[in-house]
Amino acid sequence: MKKILLALAIGSISLLTLNSCTKEYITNNYLPGISYTTTVQPNQWEEDGEGSGVYAVDLEFPELDAQYYNFGTTQVALEFARSNGSFDVIPATIRGTHYSFGYQVGWVTVFAEIRTTNPADIDIDRPIKVKITLTDADNGGN
Repeated sequence: MKKILLALAIGSISLLTLNSCTKEYITNNYLPGISYTTTVQPNQWEEDGEGSGVYAVDLEFPELDAQYYNFGTTQVALEFARSNGSFDVIPATIRGTHYSFGYQVGWVTVFAEIRTTNPADIDIDRPIKVKITLTDADNGGN
């Protein structure tokens, strides 16, 4: 009889203990990136000083707000007419032209510094697709 009572007690305690477990759901604070594309036409580039070989184009970008500017990241990639559908992330030197970018709230500026002497390598004479990616992030507490 004691064995039966002991078995029932152990079974009851086990049943109560196992039933009191709760599932925990972990919510990932997924902060997605979002991409926008625009095309820069050859006539949009402005030379920074005559004969300097440094060109810039200002792209109005209202999606780049103070939150993205202060806590997120901004990335820029370029697709050239002869890239066969692939983007090149900048900063980079591509076919003798160094591309870089800067940004502030509401604007992204793409720079092209022509270092080649071969006119066939100059890509700013053709339309260039610009992909701007904003990635959100949490404030790190700084």
